[in-house]
Amino acid sequence: MNGVVTIARKELRDAVKSRWLVAFAVTFALVALVLSKVQGDAGDIGDQGFNRTTAGLINLCLLLVPLLALVLGAGAISGERERGTLATLLAQPISSAELLLGKYLGLTVAVWGAIALGFGAAGFLVALFQPLTDVQHYLLFVLLSSALASAMLSIGLLISVLSDTRVKALAGAVLLWFFLVLLYDLGAIGLALTVSSSGRTLVAVVLGNPVESVRILAVMSLEPDLEILGPLGSYLSEQVGRGTSTILLAAGLGAWVVAPLVAAVEVFRRQDA
Repeated sequence: MNGVVTIARKELRDAVKSRWLVAFAVTFALVALVLSKVQGDAGDIGDQGFNRTTAGLINLCLLLVPLLALVLGAGAISGERERGTLATLLAQPISSAELLLGKYLGLTVAVWGAIALGFGAAGFLVALFQPLTDVQHYLLFVLLSSALASAMLSIGLLISVLSDTRVKALAGAVLLWFFLVLLYDLGAIGLALTVSSSGRTLVAVVLGNPVESVRILAVMSLEPDLEILGPLGSYLSEQVGRGTSTILLAAGLGAWVVAPLVAAVEVFRRQDA
C-alpha cells in the first residue's frame, strides 16, 4: 500500500508541475462564462443560471474530458517504457500492480482536481453575472464528469500496457476517443438493430459506451425531453423507466472504471519491463 501511495504522490506532483492542469481549468472556466453570456437570452432549457450553463457544457465536456483522460492514461506506462525508466521503477520494492494502481490513483486525483478547479472557477464567474439557481444540476454534472474521467483513465491505462511505444498508445487512445465520442451512436445502433431489434440489445449498446451513459444521465437530470435524450436515452426513459435506467447507467459506469483497470493490472503483471 505504501508503494501505491508513493507512486500516486509522484504522479500528482508531476501533474501539478505540468501546464495541462492549469490550462484545462482555465479553458473550462472561460468557456463556461462565454456559454453563460451567449445563452443569456435563451429559454429553451431551464429558466436561468446554472441550469442553462450546464446544458451548454455537456457536449463540450463529453468531448474534452474523455480525450484528456485517455491521453493521460495511454502515456502512463508506455511513456515510462519508451524512456527506459520502467525497469528502474519496477526494480524498486514495489510490485507491478502497485506501480499501475499508484499511477492510476495519482492521475485520477490530478484530473479530478483539474475538473474541480475548472468548474469551480466557472461557477464563480457565472455567479457574478447570473442568479444562483439550479446549482444541484451543475454539481451533479461535475460528479458525472469526474466519474467519466475515472473510466476513461482505466481504459487509457489498459491501452498503455498493451502498447510498446508511447506513439502507438496515444494513437490508439485518440482513435478510441473518436469512435466513442463521434461514431459510436450511429454504428452501434445500426449493428444492434442488424443483430437483434430487442430492447436488451439497445440497453447493451448504451452500457457499452461510458460517454453515452454519462450523456444520458446528465440530460435526464437536466431536461428529460425525449428529443434531447436521443434514441437510446428515449428508449431507456420510456421502456425501462428513469429510476431503473439511472441505476443501470451508474452500475455500467462503475464497471467501466473497474474492469479495464483490473485487466490492465493482469496484463502488466505478466509483462517484462
